[in-house]
Amino acid sequence: MRLAVREVLQLSERCFSAAGLPEGVARTAAEAVWWSELYRGTGLTTLHALLPSLPEWDRGALTTTDRNTFVSIVDGSGQPSLVSAAPAVDLACAGATRHGIGLVHAATTPDDGTVPMLGHAAYVAAERGLLSLVLATGGTDRPRTVISRPDDPHPVMAERELDAPSKSHAALSAVVRSGALDRRDNPLTQVSFTGASETAYGTAGERMLNRLLDRSVAPSDDDSDVQSGFVHVCIDPDHPRHSGDLRRVVDRFVADREADFTRTFTPAEIRDRAGTALDRGVDVEETVWQDIFDRSSEVLAPEFEGSYRGAGFNINE
Repeated sequence: MRLAVREVLQLSERCFSAAGLPEGVARTAAEAVWWSELYRGTGLTTLHALLPSLPEWDRGALTTTDRNTFVSIVDGSGQPSLVSAAPAVDLACAGATRHGIGLVHAATTPDDGTVPMLGHAAYVAAERGLLSLVLATGGTDRPRTVISRPDDPHPVMAERELDAPSKSHAALSAVVRSGALDRRDNPLTQVSFTGASETAYGTAGERMLNRLLDRSVAPSDDDSDVQSGFVHVCIDPDHPRHSGDLRRVVDRFVADREADFTRTFTPAEIRDRAGTALDRGVDVEETVWQDIFDRSSEVLAPEFEGSYRGAGFNINE
């Protein structure tokens, strides 16, 4: 059977609301389901698989700690990534806007089934004008890296699935565990400027970002100390602390390393997918729809004209 885009969003939000998530968190989670459906074709099937665990989700169980100017820690307290993602993206974006760089380290449940939806966090940050990198591991899916850059009408995005957490994820997690966050150094500097010198770019900012990206698509040799969770890095390319053209670094990296990515998404491709979905709807197995509908019927969230304005896929146009 086929669902309209609004039905996907409304049914998803009602499922999360029925699980007791606050309105804003439920809406953000619903947008992540739609993002996964549009970009990966798996949003509704993932939501269906999550239905039994939804009653255990608790946004109130999260705790956040600011460790220094650049870094915040989110303790997921056994919650899945999708619960931590909304506050994490807000913290990372706020850090990038104020200081040029924002980094959030989030711990999540080891059996997390929402890791593939974390690309939505990278998408949201790019929609806010920031370069974004999400490094994730744990749960029922492979570790992954998602890179995004602002563009029109949708961000440029690239995703790499790995056999082990990336070198960048392992290194940043080690910095968090070590307590070295108390230093004045930007943690990305601590991680990036080790080992061989980098000569492909002329400025420190460009070299730092290129090294971070390079290590984000390479699996670490030892993942024993990388706990289930994710790191979200946001960078404001126009902040005065940065030198060089950071957007160009991302574009060049994605183009040169295209063969290393599991999937890439261009703005034109997503524009066409979104247009097709708006015109034709989304196909879903009837049993999947019925289970989601039954769960969503446990709460009747009122509809209003602006419910999903700003969701990022032009569904109100």
